[in-house]
Amino acid sequence: MTKSYAAKRRDFTAGASRPFASHVAWAVVCALLIATAMALWIQAQSLASQNASLKKQLAATAVPRAEPVTCRAGAAWQPGATTVHSVAGRQYLVHTPADFDNEKYYPLLLFYPGKGATPQMIQNAYGLDALPVIVAYPYPTTSTDGFPSWQGAPYSSGSDDVAFTQAVIDKTQDDLCIDRTKMYAAGMSNGGGFVSLLSCRMADQLAGFVVIAGAMYAPHDDCVPSRATPLLSVHGDKDASVPYAGSAIRRLPAIESWSAKRAQLNGCSARETSSQGLALEITTWSGCRDGAVVQSVRVVGGIHAWGDVTNDTIWNFLSRFSL
Repeated sequence: MTKSYAAKRRDFTAGASRPFASHVAWAVVCALLIATAMALWIQAQSLASQNASLKKQLAATAVPRAEPVTCRAGAAWQPGATTVHSVAGRQYLVHTPADFDNEKYYPLLLFYPGKGATPQMIQNAYGLDALPVIVAYPYPTTSTDGFPSWQGAPYSSGSDDVAFTQAVIDKTQDDLCIDRTKMYAAGMSNGGGFVSLLSCRMADQLAGFVVIAGAMYAPHDDCVPSRATPLLSVHGDKDASVPYAGSAIRRLPAIESWSAKRAQLNGCSARETSSQGLALEITTWSGCRDGAVVQSVRVVGGIHAWGDVTNDTIWNFLSRFSL
């Protein structure tokens, strides 16, 4: 059957409208995509502007960065020289290292001689001046039996040597460039016993302690350091002056038990014993709080003397630690 003119016209119109509708739909989609892209670009620009504004605000309110701390010791201080000083009515010696530079920071080593000895007597004999540190030698006071001695011994003068030590530290820091994180104390005999007292009372200021043939008269059962204290003890097992096994009459602890007690106070978890040649038996407690180490060196056949371990050994132990 032949279609009428009107029917043919409707078919033509419908066929022509289909491409047109498709083009319109794509145009709408493209417009939406462009609008979305523009919105994202505008949002990104806004975020960038906000970020720049926040950076400016932070820069304006930030605390200024501190300048590096500088120090300059007086021109009177010379390399490799020993000078006499006074503080709190008492004297002490200060020795500068051979490489001394008055604008350089140095560790500080406080050294305490044994009963009957003075800094002048032991300075050259012990050789500590060769170490790469500033060495301070405080003077003891005269004991009740007429010999120089330190706080803690039953024969001491009763002076407050802990306070004197604090005064020496403060004055030395004022006069020289001292690295306050690397200050140490070492002592011999009665001086070593006093260093053990300092390890209880000044653990917050001194980074490490060395006790040579120490007479630990000071109460050691009530020692409660503010932190774990690195400690090296060297003692001859034939020491007639300060017995290695201790003395109940003199109220001196046995060196092994004293060292173990200090390791316990430090919370040490591991113990190891080794030998160095035939003369030295070394017990080391590690795994301690704050990275501390306690080491006890038994000098086989050793007497009451300095020098069973080298000064370099002492310094190698101390220099491992800082506050």
